Amino acid sequence: MIKADFIRSLGLGQIVNFEGAINGAEIDSRKLQSGAAFFALKGESSDGHNYVQDALQKGAALCVVAEDWAAKNPISAPLWIVPDPEKALQKLAEKWRLSFSIPVLAITGTNGKTTTRAMCAAIIKTAYILHTTSGNFNNQLGLPLTLLNLRPEHQFSLLEMGTNHFGEITRLCEIAHPNAGLITNVGWGHIEFFGNIEGVARAKSELFAALPENGIAFVNADDPLIIKMPVAGRKIKYGFENKDVDFRGKILDYNDEGQATLNINSRFDIHLSIPGKIAALNALAAVAVGLSYNVDEKAIIEVLESFQPINQRFVQIKVGPYQVINDVYNANPDSTVAALETFGRIKTSGRRIFVMGDMLELGQYSSQGHRRVGQAVAQAGIDQFYGVGTLIAYATEAAAQAGLKTVYHFQTKTDLLAALKSDLKEGDTLLVKGSRGSCMEEIIEGLKQ
Repeated sequence: MIKADFIRSLGLGQIVNFEGAINGAEIDSRKLQSGAAFFALKGESSDGHNYVQDALQKGAALCVVAEDWAAKNPISAPLWIVPDPEKALQKLAEKWRLSFSIPVLAITGTNGKTTTRAMCAAIIKTAYILHTTSGNFNNQLGLPLTLLNLRPEHQFSLLEMGTNHFGEITRLCEIAHPNAGLITNVGWGHIEFFGNIEGVARAKSELFAALPENGIAFVNADDPLIIKMPVAGRKIKYGFENKDVDFRGKILDYNDEGQATLNINSRFDIHLSIPGKIAALNALAAVAVGLSYNVDEKAIIEVLESFQPINQRFVQIKVGPYQVINDVYNANPDSTVAALETFGRIKTSGRRIFVMGDMLELGQYSSQGHRRVGQAVAQAGIDQFYGVGTLIAYATEAAAQAGLKTVYHFQTKTDLLAALKSDLKEGDTLLVKGSRGSCMEEIIEGLKQ
């Protein structure tokens, strides 16, 4: 419970009609739990101040509103009146976090950060009372809301940080004050905003730069851009290729489902339940975290052997007589090539069919990135390639030029679905992928109808 005196100690704005405490925070009145604070934020399309009365009716203990709104709307209610509710949210979250002396591990990276965070969370909570990010609450609003859910009983905080612009990770670190950081990799995501791959690395390195001198950086030693990043504190290195590491992984083999048997430091094996080399790398990172925080080795093995994929991230489902791999959460050239490699390892009874939408936010690298994917499709043992969208034409063209015989390109999902449904045969396996903005889940829903 965050008490009125704690909020007042920030010296920000004015508190009226409130001497109690809040048990969390929310910016969406529809999700508000009784006793929480409601922060009225102005967005591009809506203004939270329009929902203050809704929040109060739902049991908001406190509403945080802007000074100009309060001047025009005098109401007798528990209010925290501030110049900027968003900055107040961030300031309160920062001060609340600083009242805890616990490990705070932040995870970022182009690919795999959510899966790595989920693996780490499953491991850490076997030994600690864990506080962690829920869903995709990894930006300048989601992170402070997450921090305000910290409770006195928590012994460890595990946070995910997302970015698509320079300075965003720095700002998130100013709020969360992590004392440990992990960067999964540096890839071609959001490159439109970072200029080039070195720009992506610079943005991600903001996490290591923010760590204190007694902090810990978990370093993917196989990533040439991460290994060069300066770190003030202690480095804990992990990898498959680099021998100068604290945690060395080796993939012993893959089964028919593409799931790896992962050996750690020639000490113990983990039989993973999710497919692919990237999953094995994420697991290796989670092992490094778990063992570094003294989690029991057997507990780590148990957790990772039973770990299941996160929603829309290479989740295998049955749709009628077909197998569908739902990997539609997001896409960039690196994650797509990795998904194709994994798809190629999975034993199928019928054809392998790849269905792909546009990859967004690649800027001047859009053509190059899509062509790289097209070439990978042709080399991955794919039988048919269905592309939909404008940019994907670069990929379908490159796949055909590289020798793939059956390649289709459509402007609309409706046309693609019609062609796909008429062609599918029992036993076929489909991998469906695309950027979040391409909404490729619509293809999977269409197949179910």
